[in-house]
Amino acid sequence: MRPMDQITGKEQKHHVILHYLMNQEMKANWNGQIQSMTVTQELPGGEEIIVDWSEVWAIGPGSTFILSKLLARYLELHCSFVKQIAPNKIQLHVDKVLIAKKERLNPRFTISEDGLVNVTNIVSSKTIIEANMFNIPTLVRVNFEDYRKRMMVRSGEAGAMDIFKSGMERKYDVVKSTQKILFIKDATNAESYRSDDEGFINYEDEIEDHVDKLAMAARDKKIKSELILPILYTNELEETIPIGYYSLQTKDNFITKEDLDFYQKQIAEMIERIKDANLMTTVEKFPVLDLSTTGLRLRITNSSLVETLPKQKGILLELVFKLQTPFRFFGKIAWAFKEASGDLLVGVEFSGKRTYAEKVRFEENIEIIKNNGKSAA
Repeated sequence: MRPMDQITGKEQKHHVILHYLMNQEMKANWNGQIQSMTVTQELPGGEEIIVDWSEVWAIGPGSTFILSKLLARYLELHCSFVKQIAPNKIQLHVDKVLIAKKERLNPRFTISEDGLVNVTNIVSSKTIIEANMFNIPTLVRVNFEDYRKRMMVRSGEAGAMDIFKSGMERKYDVVKSTQKILFIKDATNAESYRSDDEGFINYEDEIEDHVDKLAMAARDKKIKSELILPILYTNELEETIPIGYYSLQTKDNFITKEDLDFYQKQIAEMIERIKDANLMTTVEKFPVLDLSTTGLRLRITNSSLVETLPKQKGILLELVFKLQTPFRFFGKIAWAFKEASGDLLVGVEFSGKRTYAEKVRFEENIEIIKNNGKSAA
């Protein structure tokens, strides 16, 4: 990675936005969610812009995210959300403008010989699964329904399994934000709304303190137990994100600890099933254009990867130096740029640990490329 210079003057910000970014599609990143946005207008003063977005994010005033673009040098706009102007237009305050310095902390070197270094066996996600999905991917929907039915066989009563949506009751928001379980064993007993168990929500403290009234209402509605389980998905960066919930209110039987254990095991099994089905391996070879000890730049020609990689956070890959045993890396997607030809240029930052022997062998290959090639700009 290379260090960044910050542009602070209003006139300099204005120059960069007006001359380099106007009507340009930029990559937007908010809490790991990715979409494309286009700068369509700069407001008087040079510190606020109007952008078009295709996907409405559930953000409010003060929410921050980063717009990035690879031009002659990599550039970032650190922005704060001001307001939504129209369904597809939002107003942003430009907090910072950062441009990559020419000097790199870890120099990268151009691969001068075709076929000398390639990437292959890329393991990536078919569908991007994230915390704020507005439409349930088919893969997730099918599994949700399958496992909801399995839960119903156990409970004898219809529960619900769905993604978190805006406008839901506060208890669902608390389950999502805390990633804890809401379990009220006896909904007619105020004591059941209080819990000190780790991993469980204390309803009285975190949601509603009028638990006596809630218990009376449950008696009136003949509700015995209530359960809301967060469905937690671990993405490619080992981040745990709440993608949905399983909820159940029973009127025939109390939910037991054994029932809860069963539901948790079913959800864990479902998540593994979703993860396994969502991974694909692309065995084609893709040329590495330049390389450093911390990352690489490669050209992608596979049409499926051209569409999916810009939305992903990371991939598994094999880096192959000619006539050598491959290096297997996890790589973070640092940036992606689609050329007019339709090819995708991707910047990958290496992540994870290597053994000492792997580190030595890798650095020896970097030294060979350094001596045979040249530093990349």
